[in-house]
Amino acid sequence: MLALPLSVFALPNSEEEGAEQAGGGASPYLSFCQQRFYEEEDGRLLCNWAVNFNFACFVSYPSKKIIQAGAKISEPEVVGECDNGEPIIKLFHY
Repeated sequence: MLALPLSVFALPNSEEEGAEQAGGGASPYLSFCQQRFYEEEDGRLLCNWAVNFNFACFVSYPSKKIIQAGAKISEPEVVGECDNGEPIIKLFHY
């Protein structure tokens, strides 16, 4: 018979304790978009959000993805230009 210590099967006493053990809250994200599409409206950040610089150059219209303004960690920053000269910004957010 295999004997295992009871602590292997122990569960957290609360959701908060479980979150601490799993590494805590949400991870921050980095999103990119063309500067001309960036707009703050009614607490929302609208743009042609993309997961990386290259995709932001190819998405030529605003996306349906919306980032809440309260999730913004840093202000938008220009990080380069596409081949056509369009400035690309990055945004660090939750």
